[in-house]
Amino acid sequence: MTRMEDEEKTAQYTHIHKLFRKALEISFDTVIMLFLFFILYLTVYSIYLNFKLTYNVSDPKLLIANILVTIILIETYRILIIYLRQHRVSITHILEVGIVALVQKLIVTLDFKELDALKLFAVGGLFFILGYLYIKIGGE
Repeated sequence: MTRMEDEEKTAQYTHIHKLFRKALEISFDTVIMLFLFFILYLTVYSIYLNFKLTYNVSDPKLLIANILVTIILIETYRILIIYLRQHRVSITHILEVGIVALVQKLIVTLDFKELDALKLFAVGGLFFILGYLYIKIGGE
């Protein structure tokens, strides 16, 4: 086999991989765009509920939790937009969503009398780890 024939086989082989990778990339981008439309719908609905809860405030804890869910949805939308543009995800954005989600969970279960010491230490440790990673990675 000559060098030219060897290069042709290699070129055809990599060409198939490039086409397959491009097809997967396009299909994955389509799925991400469907997620974006769904998150946009959920965000608009959450904002509607926020306005509705503002006028009928029976429990302010529920309003704050719903506002935090809206923030989580907006951050997730931003992460997916960045992924579609750059095909990379910044870990600092994911850590931000994790911290806000943890705060939202704590506000929803604000009755700390029901939580035992082990769960409180676990939540504190999770806050510490997320904060440390956010500062360490965000500083780079």
